[in-house]
Amino acid sequence: MYTFLRRFRIVISLLILLAITICFVDIYNFTNYQFSGVLRWQFVPALLGIGAGSLGILIFLLLLTVVFGRVYCSTLCPLGTYQDIVRRVANLFKSKKARRMHYHPPLRILRYALCVMAFAFFVFGSSALLLWLDPYSNFGRMAANLLGLGVTAGGNLLSDFIYSIPAHNYKAFTWGAILSATIIFLVVTVMSAWRGRLFCNTICPVGSLLGAVSRYSLFRLHIDAGKCTRCTLCSTVCKAECINIPEQKVDNNRCVKCYDCMPVCKFNAIGYKYVIARRPQADEATQISTSQGLKENRRLFLTALLGVTAAGIFAKRYKPAENAKAIAPPGSRGPEHLKHHCTACHACIANCPSRVLRPASTEYGLDGFAMPVLDYNRSFCNYNCTVCSEVCPNGAIFPLTKEEKAVTQIGKAQFFRGRCIVARDETDCGACHEHCPATAITMVPYGDGLLIPRVDTSICIGCGGCEYICPARPNKAIIVKANPVHQTANSYREKEKEEKKVDNFGF
Repeated sequence: MYTFLRRFRIVISLLILLAITICFVDIYNFTNYQFSGVLRWQFVPALLGIGAGSLGILIFLLLLTVVFGRVYCSTLCPLGTYQDIVRRVANLFKSKKARRMHYHPPLRILRYALCVMAFAFFVFGSSALLLWLDPYSNFGRMAANLLGLGVTAGGNLLSDFIYSIPAHNYKAFTWGAILSATIIFLVVTVMSAWRGRLFCNTICPVGSLLGAVSRYSLFRLHIDAGKCTRCTLCSTVCKAECINIPEQKVDNNRCVKCYDCMPVCKFNAIGYKYVIARRPQADEATQISTSQGLKENRRLFLTALLGVTAAGIFAKRYKPAENAKAIAPPGSRGPEHLKHHCTACHACIANCPSRVLRPASTEYGLDGFAMPVLDYNRSFCNYNCTVCSEVCPNGAIFPLTKEEKAVTQIGKAQFFRGRCIVARDETDCGACHEHCPATAITMVPYGDGLLIPRVDTSICIGCGGCEYICPARPNKAIIVKANPVHQTANSYREKEKEEKKVDNFGF
């Protein structure tokens, strides 16, 4: 039974990993975003998401942990599955002795300090720490910036030989995002190859939170002292390093319910079974004396207090100046909402058809690093495109219909007449007028038979088509400045109705 349970878990985890990976590397839209729904079943996206759907998923994941323990970490989390794969590959190059895992005491202070600070920052309005610690978002950045870069390069190479494969540019990739994804990749890979689920049980705030809930789960791993011979077979395969053989205890706080230990036990001494509610210390490998427990609880309380205080000070004092180029995606309502909910998983960036989205550097401030920002030097936002709002799982970008997108004003175009080649070189242009989908730019008489642009900011939605196409150099004659809070523009059709005058006779 335990062998079947383990194999079933492995199959499900691999399928989920594959589906999530496709969401970040499918640059040719073969699946048409059919797998994007699986992103919403990750813990942090469900926590940050807005609406009954996200709340329902969050409650389900917590109830799942209450009943079965940390099955989320072993089955649903893509970074967890990646760590298991790394460990298996690493074991191929290790000696039999080096493959054996060993019990290690938990690093509780570090775990809960990072967990409390990450969620405290979120409560005070910033997802900055969750951005760096959330397992799903870390996997997303790795897949989008490293694997996605490889897929793009490979596809472009094949496009030279196969006509049906289109070439893609590299506009969505930045050196900062690639470097940060590489650092995450190296840290997680090294930790996994060295000590299995060390990242999950040391750094990951989701693992720490679900671990605290898992201590009281109805089903737990339990060692039968009467059957156990202390052979250590189970502890040598425990990727979470949570089986204490000398004391015959299992630390269910750190156990990720991978079920690797049960099939190897020759005496059926370790099992996964319903445990009647009792003091969790009774079956924990980290059992300590009352005095030691009080000291540790005081340390944990002080750590939590420090984390909340640091988050409050950061939220109160750190307010970056508004940046005219901090143009947040349509549906995000502005940079502030984006920074509160976005964890920079890069799902929107990876799926943007026009490649206008890129990871931010300093546009949103330090706490908005790697979040999506529109860059009109690279491309422009398609007028009828709502892909980013469809794939975002975090509630950072609200779903938009095409009609809503057509009047969502993320910025306003500003025209600099002295830079325009019509005024500077006395020649015809009108490129911005031709590429404005909202008809916010009209051409008015200028000089000797020439026409020059005029911008109606009440109609402009800030899509960037004008800025991207403007031929003026070194400085473009028309640029889009961000709206700190997104607004609703007037529809050009409504504008036409307002301007149209009809006499009493109608003709």
